[in-house]
Amino acid sequence: MKKHISRSGGMKDRFTGLLQSVRQWWNSLFSEGVREKINNSKLSWEERLLLMGLVIVTGILLLGIKLYENNRSNQQAYAQLEESRTVLMATIQLRTEINEQLQGSQESPGLSRLNAQIATIRSIKKHSAVQENRLRTLQSMLLRWQASGNQIETDEKNLHNLLDGIMAEEQRNLEVRKADVELGNSIDQRLYVLLLVTLVILVLFAGYVLYKNQLATLQAKQQLENNKQILQSIIDNSSTMVYVKDMLGRFIFKNKNFEEVFGKSGEHLNESLDETVLETRTTTEIQENLLIDGVTCHFYSIRFPLLNKHNQVYATAGILTDITDMIQKQEASKEKELLKNTLAVQESERMEIGMELHDNITQLLASAKLMLDTAIRQTTRKDEHLEKARDDVFTAIHEARKLSHSLVVPGLETESLTDAVMRLLERLKTDNRLMVQLKLVSRKKINSLEPGVRLALYRILQEQVNNIIKHADASSVLVELRYVSDSIQLIVEDDGVGFDPDQYRPGIGLSNINRRVRHLGGDCRVHSMPGEGCQLKILIPL
Repeated sequence: MKKHISRSGGMKDRFTGLLQSVRQWWNSLFSEGVREKINNSKLSWEERLLLMGLVIVTGILLLGIKLYENNRSNQQAYAQLEESRTVLMATIQLRTEINEQLQGSQESPGLSRLNAQIATIRSIKKHSAVQENRLRTLQSMLLRWQASGNQIETDEKNLHNLLDGIMAEEQRNLEVRKADVELGNSIDQRLYVLLLVTLVILVLFAGYVLYKNQLATLQAKQQLENNKQILQSIIDNSSTMVYVKDMLGRFIFKNKNFEEVFGKSGEHLNESLDETVLETRTTTEIQENLLIDGVTCHFYSIRFPLLNKHNQVYATAGILTDITDMIQKQEASKEKELLKNTLAVQESERMEIGMELHDNITQLLASAKLMLDTAIRQTTRKDEHLEKARDDVFTAIHEARKLSHSLVVPGLETESLTDAVMRLLERLKTDNRLMVQLKLVSRKKINSLEPGVRLALYRILQEQVNNIIKHADASSVLVELRYVSDSIQLIVEDDGVGFDPDQYRPGIGLSNINRRVRHLGGDCRVHSMPGEGCQLKILIPL
């Protein structure tokens, strides 16, 4: 009995505990320390909104669970309320029938039926030990009554006391269960209100999130449009030409400069490079020379593929920079430098010719003239002076021939380069008593070189030979001329005094060699050390 009487207090305590637990959970979740951690965290605005949404949804789930539990408790309370009502009505009816039986009424149902009714009530109240004992005692009294042939041997007062006790107990249970039902309904109402408020908060929160998201989307679109306009303005006002083509070769983007130079349809563009980019999926950088409206234009071109997130090519793009002015300036600068070097070489050759004529041939002719004058005046030694004058004239003729050979271009149109080199080295060996060694590799390919390359090689070798004669004080010279891997290699070595490259300032001869090598796009390297001779190594690609 105490169990049923204390039920309403248990529901109140449960509801109070629920509110306290929700309040504690809310306070712990949104305490100052937690809020500070959230504010100091690196969560974005969207992540914080998502966290708040999860908290609200969790609260709704908890309220739903508590509402479900309370509904089950209410259903149990309703069932027990109906049970108490049924037992109370059955007890009242039982009491009426027992009174009729005691009065000997002919309409009395009989003791067997009374026992059956008591058994039915016992099946309903089998969970209550107190009521079970009372009903069992009542049934025993009726069974004894039936066994005595309906003779009243039982104390009527005890019988009524049992019935009053059963009814009083069920009346108390009825009141307690009514209170439980009322409390459960009250709790349901509060939970429904709390759930409704939470749902309203969730709806407002969702509306706020959608509003902020829409606002952020509009701002992002505006920012994207602004950035697009800025980018378009930058691209249109840049000096480069930019375009994008799809997989079918159709232009999907062109800036203003591209249309001005290549036209709206890009008719002057070299589209084969785009096809190469699509096939190789690699970036291509190249200098293009295109004929546009009869004028040769130079462009620095970068072509590259555009890839999607699946690493698949969906378009090609190109960026072209007009470098025509720069190329023209470079060519003009090269022409000026070439003219300057040519004038310097001519001046050097004139000075060398002048010095050679003044210091050598002029002196020999002056000596011959002096001997002739002396022979005219002194007839006694006339033959001796004439012989001396004759030797000086022959020596001057020989020096003049040497000078003319060094100045006049050899007949490379009729004479092979290898023969001209051998003839040059043979004179070097004869005139200067030098031991000369020559190595030639692939003579046929060497002699089949272009005339300009052959002349340049001959002049370079001639210049270096003159340098060796004038400055090296060498006793032996090694010359190697070979055709190797689509290139010409010329090596000239001597065992002379050498020099320190770090302290040596190249003269006109070595400068002329460097100029000729650069003009052919080759590489010139000089290796030397004091007392260890000098090596000139030249590599000219073909």
